[in-house]
Amino acid sequence: MTDVESRRRINEAITSIRRLMSSRRLDALHMERSGVPMSLVAIGVLHRIIDYGPIRPTELAERADIQPAALSRQIRILEEGGYTIRVADPDDGRVALLEAAERGREAYRLFVAANDEMLARQLAGWTADDLNDLADRMQRLVADLRGPLEDD
Repeated sequence: MTDVESRRRINEAITSIRRLMSSRRLDALHMERSGVPMSLVAIGVLHRIIDYGPIRPTELAERADIQPAALSRQIRILEEGGYTIRVADPDDGRVALLEAAERGREAYRLFVAANDEMLARQLAGWTADDLNDLADRMQRLVADLRGPLEDD
């Protein structure tokens, strides 16, 4: 197989993964298994708030790699569901920071447990070495794809 053919296969696999990860069917399955009524996008935003919070919405947009309009919608969903709260910025009282509420932390824990169980079942035929190799290669792929594109 040529390099061109290999790159096409990689691109097709990336496209398939992107479609799968953004499917309503997968959202519904995660909601059913975890008992958490949130989309994968909302869970991703909540994850960043847990990891980096309290956090300004502008920094959250960068860390979550999401457009501000889409982020505003997700923040509203998280706040209305009681998963996040706003707190005053200790350095600038005019600014509100986002922080995960206890309900948000528990929802994220439930989601992660359900996701781990689903992945374990789906990848049951893979050895630990296979999984580690795939994880390493995927991390390398992501790092390379995030790198700068240089003009030839």
